[in-house]
Amino acid sequence: MNSQQSSITRRAEPESAIPVLTRAITPSEIPASLLAALDARLAEKASVLALSQELMRNLRPELDRMAAELVQRSVQGMWEKRAEIYQNISQPNA
Repeated sequence: MNSQQSSITRRAEPESAIPVLTRAITPSEIPASLLAALDARLAEKASVLALSQELMRNLRPELDRMAAELVQRSVQGMWEKRAEIYQNISQPNA
């Protein structure tokens, strides 16, 4: 085992198990391949977030239109229900 592996406790677990660090390691002990993989992961995350923001920006006009339509229909329905109640109140019972 080299010095990097000695800071990881090996248990009788499958290879897919995540090893446990037994001490803090310095940045210089982190393998360059792991740093590159982490950097790639951060870049991928930034790319996905940027895509999400672009999609929301492009969808904003449609979302605004749909929200306005929903509010308009809700208010219209409320008004019709209110008119029906007033109409029923004003009519004498037969």
